[in-house]
Amino acid sequence: MRTRPIALIVALLACISFAGCGKSGPDPASFRYQQDPKLSHRLLQPADYPAARFIVLTDPHYYHPGLGTSGPDFARYIREDRKMLALSDEILEAAASEIQKEPTDFILICGDMTKDGERINHLRVAEKISSLHPTADIYVVPGNHDVRNPEAVRYTNEGSHGVATVEPEEFSEIYGAYGYDNAIARDPASLSYVAEPVDGLWLFALDSCLWRKNRAGGHPVVNGRFSDKTLKWLEEMLIQARKNNKAAIAMMHHGLVAHYPGNEKYYGEYVVDHSEAIARMLAAYGVRLVFTGHFHAQDITVKQFADPIGPVFDIETGSLVTWPCPWRKITISAGQTCTIESRFIKAIDSIPEGFAEYARNFALEGTVGLARDALEKYHVSEKGMDLLAPQIAEAYLAHLAGDEQKPDTVISAKGTGIMGRLVLFFQKDLVEGWWTDLPPPDNRLVIDLESYSWQQPDDS
Repeated sequence: MRTRPIALIVALLACISFAGCGKSGPDPASFRYQQDPKLSHRLLQPADYPAARFIVLTDPHYYHPGLGTSGPDFARYIREDRKMLALSDEILEAAASEIQKEPTDFILICGDMTKDGERINHLRVAEKISSLHPTADIYVVPGNHDVRNPEAVRYTNEGSHGVATVEPEEFSEIYGAYGYDNAIARDPASLSYVAEPVDGLWLFALDSCLWRKNRAGGHPVVNGRFSDKTLKWLEEMLIQARKNNKAAIAMMHHGLVAHYPGNEKYYGEYVVDHSEAIARMLAAYGVRLVFTGHFHAQDITVKQFADPIGPVFDIETGSLVTWPCPWRKITISAGQTCTIESRFIKAIDSIPEGFAEYARNFALEGTVGLARDALEKYHVSEKGMDLLAPQIAEAYLAHLAGDEQKPDTVISAKGTGIMGRLVLFFQKDLVEGWWTDLPPPDNRLVIDLESYSWQQPDDS
């Protein structure tokens, strides 16, 4: 069983109690910046950001076709998941052909490199991303699918069979050229590291995944959390960045903050545990920009803290293999502005025309099917399913695309029958949340890194 936004619709609609997915584990230890007055004074003198141009993409979920694309188990996987796995190679190639044209200093990939951590997929995607750009350095972090995954399998017409996954040491070896070999520092307790992609800018590449909890024969852990050891290492490196007058950005797989109302209540696995404390700590050390993935949505959310800490922006990018198949172009100017632009894959070799429509229909039809399956378990009528499932799917796709425009009626129970109205009574706040676009804008944005104000650029 795999857990992800589309598949979770089944579990959420099937649970009448709709209790939130609670966060477990101890609160992180107190941070030094909260206890040391001298350190607090140093935090009031942040370094300016150097000029930098970079690309962000995430969740390529690369899948080697040699692992099989037929049989009942593969069909079941796609039905429950709806990522365009069979097209992942072509989509990555299409992204590379576009990114190669962009002048850029470096590229960030925020995890979920592979379908389910298959070693053959890691080896192949590591080779493929080398061609993303002729000159730019590339930096990766693991996602929840990538390391020690017990669901690494090969598909045949008869079923599925386990294949080799990777241990953490293998992950850092396979992706050695993509951050690990040239890191300024590495965390002994995780796959986190620090790099300097351009002079004066430190990148905190953070491993938020719980691969240590994965067990053979079980299911991979989706949730994200930093251990106390990693948090201690992280704060020490942030202090070193400040002492060396280095500006800082971060990337991680899990969301740093909630991206819509109900995010942590319904989909707690998609926001890192103790997000408030960690976001505050990063902001206190001047990390204004954090790049994330995991939920497969185009969404930017700002977490505001009172002066002198200031805000932190969680810039979440959607998956390459899920509509709208995005990547982002980021430009930081010496004048302390950050311009964020979004690009979308419009064509691949096998679908040179109409790919965007194909990808949207792929996601929409799959989400409708999953919603119908869940509604049927609670004896919602055929007519009720016909009415509710498309509304649920459209809300979810609106969040995937970003810059949601909430309709006057987010979902209607009219004509759905008693059970349809009951399910909607418990579930409406999630659907409403998907339609709610928390500030700032999601796809095109200019942030003033001194005043922390923002604006959406004109089309011109």
